[in-house]
Amino acid sequence: MAVVKKTISLPEELYKEAKSISNNFSEIVKEALSEYIKRKKIEKVLSTAGALKELKETGIEYVDKMRKEDL
Repeated sequence: MAVVKKTISLPEELYKEAKSISNNFSEIVKEALSEYIKRKKIEKVLSTAGALKELKETGIEYVDKMRKEDL
């Protein structure tokens, strides 16, 4: 996996608290960002709940129809 170096700004107290938990600040940020992204993806999926209520076919039927139209 490629590594990207970035400069971030955060409150000093937050940094100190994170460092008191672990000396590996990069690992803390990586874990926190992974959890944040996971949570946001779930929120995005949940925000679409009920959006396709008026759809007459099942999801499988809809996908099959779209695939046939692509041919």
